[in-house]
Amino acid sequence: MDQWEHRTILIRRTGGTWSIEFADGQSIEGIDQVLDEYGAKGWELVSFLPQAWATGAGQFGPYDVEAYRAVFKRRAAAVISAAAEGEANP
Repeated sequence: MDQWEHRTILIRRTGGTWSIEFADGQSIEGIDQVLDEYGAKGWELVSFLPQAWATGAGQFGPYDVEAYRAVFKRRAAAVISAAAEGEANP
């Protein structure tokens, strides 16, 4: 059975730009750039949903989205290592 690890991130709009910030102060700006960054590291997007709203006319009626919650998954590293080890030792 496959084992998965998961990552949940909050993508916020600050000053008209969608971005995520890391604890070390680095950030990634732009929804496409965030998705590309995680995809390049082997993460598969599972869900992408509005998380926080602000009052104002927006695409969801009298509210506008301020943040999205993205959930990613990828095979657990321990499973990948065990599979690679099994291939090396037939």
